[in-house]
Order: sequence, then structure tokens, then C-alpha cells
Amino acid sequence: MKNPEQGSFTDMVRQDARVAQDLVTVTPTLTPRQADRATKYLAMLNREAAPDDAAGTVLVAAPDVIERPARKGYAELSAERVERRTKSKAHHRAARKPAPPAVEATEGEDSANGPALWLLDALQFCEQQDAQVQTERARVFVTQKVQRQPLPRLSELLALELFRPKRGKGFGTAGAGALAVRLYELARVFLAARLYLYDKDGHPPKQVVMHLCAELLAESLGICDNTMREWTAQLTAKGFVYARHHYTSMTGKDGQRMTAIDGTLYAVSLAPGHVARLRYHDYKRQYRDLDADKAAGKTAYNAILNAERRFQEAQILECVQDDQFFIEGSSNPTGQMQAELLEQLRRWAVIPGNIDTQNPLKHDPAINDAAQAERLLNGVQDVVFLLPTLLEAHKSKRAALVGMMGAALARDLKDSHSRLYYCKVIWQAWQAEIEGRDGLQALAAQLQRLEVDRREWKGLRRPAALLASRLQMA
Repeated sequence: MKNPEQGSFTDMVRQDARVAQDLVTVTPTLTPRQADRATKYLAMLNREAAPDDAAGTVLVAAPDVIERPARKGYAELSAERVERRTKSKAHHRAARKPAPPAVEATEGEDSANGPALWLLDALQFCEQQDAQVQTERARVFVTQKVQRQPLPRLSELLALELFRPKRGKGFGTAGAGALAVRLYELARVFLAARLYLYDKDGHPPKQVVMHLCAELLAESLGICDNTMREWTAQLTAKGFVYARHHYTSMTGKDGQRMTAIDGTLYAVSLAPGHVARLRYHDYKRQYRDLDADKAAGKTAYNAILNAERRFQEAQILECVQDDQFFIEGSSNPTGQMQAELLEQLRRWAVIPGNIDTQNPLKHDPAINDAAQAERLLNGVQDVVFLLPTLLEAHKSKRAALVGMMGAALARDLKDSHSRLYYCKVIWQAWQAEIEGRDGLQALAAQLQRLEVDRREWKGLRRPAALLASRLQMA
């Protein structure tokens, strides 16, 4: 039921249409202020209108039908969607501050072509700390005279009676026990040159790892290689020894680098119940420079060959028949040859590869001229083995011998301007020796320790200064 006051819906529509038509034709009269505002508004809507144009009649038109915005096609929508997907999120990120330009390092500073100075300083600091630790350990034994605990006897470490052959060709011999005795002796020599292996209470280490030559060891015992391997296996089963080859690289005949065996690592137990073993760092360590040793003739083959030649010369001079002490082709050394090979092993135990392939310097320096003495005295180790001859040399020849040894030290340590200083040190050691204070032995120990540090301490730049500081402390 419709409301009579409102009228019909058709009448309402017709009335609204007439009102809209009247609005279209209305021409309002504006005040100057309103006209000015309208002009500015039209200038904002129509950029072509000048701001100084006079404002006239404004016609306000209303469209009969509200127009809808045109719909975009499928192709346009797909293109916009692909464009939004291809845009990276980094497009909406805030711009980062540009990095400052890299400053080129001058020569001597950190650069791409040169080493990092901070890394070199850190390595040098670590090396200095290690040197201080070793110096402190040596000071504990030298200055404070801390009593070192003696090594356990070999009988406490191993039952030698178990290795004696009960029958056969080796009946009555020590068997594998001879190898155990030899390795135990070399371990004592090795430990005497490395006092820092003792702990702060003076207790020895549970084991030592030595780099030796298996062929030289077999020749010194008078056995073949097969017997050497068999004896080593017997001692390994008891946990006293653990032996493995050590590999390194060298230059072959064709100039290419190749892998070669430079010796054998022997881990010898020094504590009852301890099983000897080798660790990873023992294999990774470099003990010898095969190219340098080969060029200098410091090989086990040359050492054995020279020992055999000198032994044969001694037999000829003494008019001893071959069948009395020596059989041609046999590997059983006797007398002088056995003592010489044992001395070579001791040198090798202290410094791997350090063997003497030449005739030793005679006690009387008058036999050798300066050129020959310079050739025979090759380094610190030769001076160490020559120091005891000062007590046997004639007083008229002692000064010449001291001069030769001082020159050898200065030449080997690259400290030629300090030859007189080394001569003075040797004279002081000899004076302490004749006074009963073991001066030559102390000097030999310091020289051996320096030679070990030169091999193991790769960053050592001034060995002469290190020796001087240690001698001053001692």
C-alpha cells in the first residue's frame, strides 16, 4: 500500500529529472573573490589556462549516466603480473652507503702481492713464546739444578730373555734383544739433546720418536734386512717399539718431483706398561732435505761404503787375513767399522741425516792445512765432535785448532765478523774443563741444542744471537 503523501515512484523520478535539468542551465553569479578562487582552481585542472585570465561564467555539467572505467584486457593484466614478479625485493630496499675506496698499500705494507704483516707479526709472536717456554724449561734444569729423574732400566721395560733364540743358528745370541739395547741407547742420546722433553718435575717422557736409517742400524748390528724386519716385529708385539717408513719429496733424474723414503720413524717406549705408537704430527714433520743431503753426499749408502773402505784399509795395514775377522760380502762389522757406524747412528739420532762421510780431522792440526780444515769442518756438529780433542792436542797446536773451530762456527752461523768471539767462547770452555767444571761438555750441549733448533725452528733468523744469549745464561 503506497503512501498518498509521497506520491508514486514515477512522479518522484520525473520530479528529480526536472530538478537536474534546472541545475544544468543554472548560471551562478560569483563574487570577485569567488571568481579568483575559481580561476586558480581551473588553472590547477587545466594547465593551459593562464593565471591572469578573467573568470567568466562557470558551467557545471553533470553526466546523464555514470561512466565505468575501462576494463583492461587479459594481455595487459598478464604483462603487469609478469612485471611485478620480475621486480626484485631489493628494488624496495633503502640504498646502501657506498663503500669507501680501497687504499693501495705501499711497498712493505699489507698488499695483495705481499704477505700480511699482521699475520707475520702473529707468527713471530708465537715463535717467541715457544722460544721463551723452551728457555724456561732449560733454565729449570741449568740454573736451578732441578734433579732429573733417571730413565727406567731396559730390564724394567722389556724381558730380554724372551728374545734369545733357544736353538738354531742364533742360539746363544741376544736375538731381538740386541736391537732393543741399541734403540734404548740411541733414545738416551736423543733425550740428552732435548732436555725440554722432561716435564717440570723432572720426569722423562713416556716415549721418544726418532728418525733413523734402518739400513745403517742393520749394518751396525751385523744383520740383514730380513732379520731387521723380523726383530722389529717381535719388539712391536711387546709394545716396546713401533716403526714405520717416513716419506718426503725429492727431485728425480728427470727434474720432476717424486715421493721417496727418507728414513724410518722409531717410537721407543720409556715407561713400563706404555705401548709405543706414532701420531699424525710425527708423519707430517719434515726431517730431511733429500736434495741437499744428496748433493752433499750425506747418504747412508756413502756412510756404509766409506766405513767398509776404511775397515779394509785398516786390515791391510795390520796384515790381517780376511778369513780371521772379515769375510768379503758379509754384513757383520767388527772393531773399528762397528764403532764408526755406531757413531754415525748417534749423530743421526740427534739430527736426522747428519752423518760424516769424510775422514775425521786428526788431533794434531799441523797435519791439515787451512783449506783442508775448512773442508773437513763443515758446521756446528763437526765442531761438537772435535771439542774433546782440545784436551789431547799439543799446547803448541791448540791455538790453531781453536782458530779452526771458531772459524767453522762463524761460517756455519753466517756470523763471519764474530770469529774472535767464538774462539773466546771455546777458550773459556777449555779453561773451565781443566778446572774441573765440565766446560767443554756444557758448550757441546749448547751447540747441539742450537743445531736441533735450527732444524726444527723454521722461523729462526739469528741463531748466533740465540747461542750468545744461552751461553750467557749458562
